[in-house]
Amino acid sequence: MRLKIFSFALFFMLASNAVAAELTIPDDKAVIQFDTKLGVVTFAHAKHAGLSITECTTCHHKMEPGDTIVKPCHECHQHKSDENAPKTKKAFHTRCTGCHEYTVAGGQHAGPVKKKCRLCHIKPAKK
Repeated sequence: MRLKIFSFALFFMLASNAVAAELTIPDDKAVIQFDTKLGVVTFAHAKHAGLSITECTTCHHKMEPGDTIVKPCHECHQHKSDENAPKTKKAFHTRCTGCHEYTVAGGQHAGPVKKKCRLCHIKPAKK
């Protein structure tokens, strides 16, 4: 299983290209929050984009050389326009935890991994 995750993460890291690195993150996308059934997930976009192991195309894998506008994930991963694309939940869990597990396996610190749901999914405090 670890070899599969490692291979998956390595493939996407090697497949990414440096052309996308010229893009800048808009201020309104520096921190992105996703409302989910298990609670709000906060993604520090600026933090991830600044990592030496991450190219824009690691996550924004449909970018082409010369693209200056990045489509949000849900444009492909929630709609029936691309039936081959995994749904948003599966795409995020595979991509995010896969990269975190790959990074931890390499001896570096990373974010939450599988089965640590509440480290990402934060329930709002009850009033």
